[in-house]
Amino acid sequence: MDSEEALYDLREEGRRTGFLSTPFPHTSEWPGPGKGGDAKYSVEGSLVIGECGCGTFHRLVVTGRNAGHVWLDDRDWGGLTPGPDFRDWYSAWLATT
Repeated sequence: MDSEEALYDLREEGRRTGFLSTPFPHTSEWPGPGKGGDAKYSVEGSLVIGECGCGTFHRLVVTGRNAGHVWLDDRDWGGLTPGPDFRDWYSAWLATT
């Protein structure tokens, strides 16, 4: 993958020392630009497990209070939104395929 692809940045993000071991800092929604907030939030302690399109991703939280939950990451519009635990997310995903 070349450096122009959105996934390139995500790959590099996950390789940073301490990125996955740092506790995920969020416990509630972080509103993005489309909701009157901003896109300046940390996603350390999480791993992208799916792409929704248009730069929106599902992130599995691997450390911190919300470990095991999947959050929606939409920096361009909606921000960071808490979601279900991985089992419920995965079951719902399987039902759509």
